[in-house]
Amino acid sequence: RNSEAIAAYDKALEIDPKYLHAWIGLGNTLGDLGRNIEAIAAFEKALEIEPKSHGAWNGLGNALNDLGRNSEAIAAFETALEIDPKNHIIWNWLGIALKDLGRYREAITAFDKALEYTGDQDWMAWANRGWAFFNSGCYIEAIQNWDEGLQKYQPSNRDYRLACGNLHNEKGKAHYENGKQTATYLDSFHKAKASYEQAREFLKLPLIPETYLEVMQGLITVCGSLGDAKTSEYLTEATTVLENLILDNQTHPEIKLRLQRKFAGLYQLEVDIFVESGDKVNALEKAESRKNFCLQWMRATSQNRIASPTYSQIRDLLANHTATAIIYWHLSPVSLTAFIITPDKFEVIATPVTDIFAKRNSHSLEKWLENWKTNYQNYCQTTNKQQSKESHPWRESMTAQLPQLADILKIPEICTHLTNIQHLILIPHRDLHLLPLDALFLPPFFTAAVADTRKSNIRTITRLPSAQIAIEQQQQKPTEIGTNSLVIIGKTDYEYPPIEAAAISQINQTHRASNATTKTAIIQALKASSSVFHYTGHAYHNTEKSEASALMLSKNEELTLTDILQLKFVNYYLVCLSACETGITKKGELIDEFVGISSGFLPETNYVISTLWRAEERSSALLMIYFYQLWKQGIQPPFALQQAKDWLRQLTNGKLGEWYAGELLPLLRNGEFDNKVDILYSCGIDASILQENLATIDEKPYEHPYYWAAFNITGNG
Repeated sequence: RNSEAIAAYDKALEIDPKYLHAWIGLGNTLGDLGRNIEAIAAFEKALEIEPKSHGAWNGLGNALNDLGRNSEAIAAFETALEIDPKNHIIWNWLGIALKDLGRYREAITAFDKALEYTGDQDWMAWANRGWAFFNSGCYIEAIQNWDEGLQKYQPSNRDYRLACGNLHNEKGKAHYENGKQTATYLDSFHKAKASYEQAREFLKLPLIPETYLEVMQGLITVCGSLGDAKTSEYLTEATTVLENLILDNQTHPEIKLRLQRKFAGLYQLEVDIFVESGDKVNALEKAESRKNFCLQWMRATSQNRIASPTYSQIRDLLANHTATAIIYWHLSPVSLTAFIITPDKFEVIATPVTDIFAKRNSHSLEKWLENWKTNYQNYCQTTNKQQSKESHPWRESMTAQLPQLADILKIPEICTHLTNIQHLILIPHRDLHLLPLDALFLPPFFTAAVADTRKSNIRTITRLPSAQIAIEQQQQKPTEIGTNSLVIIGKTDYEYPPIEAAAISQINQTHRASNATTKTAIIQALKASSSVFHYTGHAYHNTEKSEASALMLSKNEELTLTDILQLKFVNYYLVCLSACETGITKKGELIDEFVGISSGFLPETNYVISTLWRAEERSSALLMIYFYQLWKQGIQPPFALQQAKDWLRQLTNGKLGEWYAGELLPLLRNGEFDNKVDILYSCGIDASILQENLATIDEKPYEHPYYWAAFNITGNG
């Protein structure tokens, strides 16, 4: 009950600001909540009071390690061990930091120290030591390590059952992970099942329900991968325990929420059971219900909130749209399922993970995502001195990686069910929200083979967080007020955002561009009646705490998702976030549903345009300006965005020069915006050079998907 704990520590520190153990306890609790920056500050306060507090140094090391600052963490743990050299807990944490840094042999030595000082009775050291072996490529040694730990642990130790249960659990996880990396996975999967079942016997209730559920989730996952008949039986057993904990009045609300998020995989596996039994209607309804549970904290203020919809209600979204289809994905620990709903049929394409493991040359979605996220994280951290952004592997490999993603998601097979479909509604799940799915259904990523298998002519693609939000949008029936009532907010410390803002303002002629720079002033500007909110700048997603995701404002202020939800954008037709969303990459998978910044504007707003990665500011400005030009001509936002993306992708230097000279510069030569012309030329843009340089006149500077594939539109107008 971390929030109450923090309140208690704060009260203690009001009474005695120099109470060492309150600062340490506060730091540990903040760390448990993932608030590591605040945790570090608390531990530093503790060390000001007592520089030789090994507990404060240990806590500081943990917070630093959680932030990925492994080398600093190691230094903190080593300082703690200078103070208390026989503390097995600190040796264990030092080993974890060394393991996370890839220094596996040193990590094993640290875990050996923890075992030495406990007479081999530290099961966490045995557990972590095994993963140091496994991560260094020594799978056999890892299993031998856990077997040794199981033999060394004494039955007289009060933690005996807990220790043995956890070590069998680690063996199960390692066998399963090893199996996923080889085409001959069956032997490893059967070993994983046996280990999990042994762990289950040791951890039978009422020992520690949460640890028991961890084992059951692993056991059910491997049984599902094997197609084992006991999968359903085990799932019923585990979900019964989970639901009893959640319904128990003695279980604190914070614990209930944590359990539901932590064991989301159990709910996801229920969807798989329905799919395997051929009950695709219940499968879809279960998937949608789970989505709406994840969104419920965000939807709490919605006036027209409805219950999670049935299949027939979801299908009714297509009632007046004969050329529209819904692609609804669901990702579980053992299967990727695509529900395809068209006006005349309902199809399901399920891809068990075992289908992928059986093919040596196939890429699993898990591996693809890990590679994509790792490369993007490195890309964001790259400076010009280290490597050119344009030649970075993340950008260079994109044209090859996206077709791979299309194959993994079975886009060609999905398209065989989209005959005569012109409009797609995509409802992604978990990590799929972070990917440019729109690009996979449109040129240039369609191969000739894919194009030959479909008769459809897809013209627009929109996204939705869930079907329920689309139904709420239809009930509210927001209408287009027009593009003249406009609020523009942007960071002014970049070259192109001011040009973008000036051009868009001039396109709309009468507008209400905000000069507000503080968060308070911006909130006041947004509360006034308007129809369009255009933001240009930077943003980030917090995947662990969605409500902390934010738009970056001037003066180091943020407009968080919590702030956005409180604003209630009831009068807005379009929210355009021409923002570089830089915080979406975590190497681990999203266990539960993803809630992005754009979701906070729905269902009250018809459409939200947002980006998936740190886009280049010049090309983003061009795309947005052209989008508003099209919208001003009466083309609806989904069509306008797709046409703008196609325009940018096919734009040559010669055509760009014509557009600069004939359309952009006249927009900026209004007296109010004339200074933006100087900014434009200071960026090295000369329309005449672009038009006259024969060597590059036919070059397409923004053909690469990096420049245009990040933009997507959410809504169901």
